[in-house]
Amino acid sequence: MAKFFRRSMAGLGLSLAAYMLINRKTPKDVYTDVKDYVQDVLDAADHLQSAREDFTDASSDLGVQMAHAGEVLTDISTEVDKFQFKLEPHLAIMQKHADHLQKTLDELAPKD
Repeated sequence: MAKFFRRSMAGLGLSLAAYMLINRKTPKDVYTDVKDYVQDVLDAADHLQSAREDFTDASSDLGVQMAHAGEVLTDISTEVDKFQFKLEPHLAIMQKHADHLQKTLDELAPKD
């Protein structure tokens, strides 16, 4: 494990040295860059946590709204069933009269 750690640190040291040479940075500039980068990562983590909380709240609200929509649909279905129950006797009477009228028309039609 110590060997791995030494190699990782050596790699980091070489990378840091290369970064300083390529970008003409002083150790203080590198420290500032690293500090800014770490702060950006922490800010992104905070934003992610806020987004996760917002998503959880929205999901919860959606669940409540869907439950309410289900109740409304049940109420509508009940009212339609009640209306149909009230309408069916009238439809039966109208069908009876329509059948009687058709029979009368058939009897009055000229026979060829």
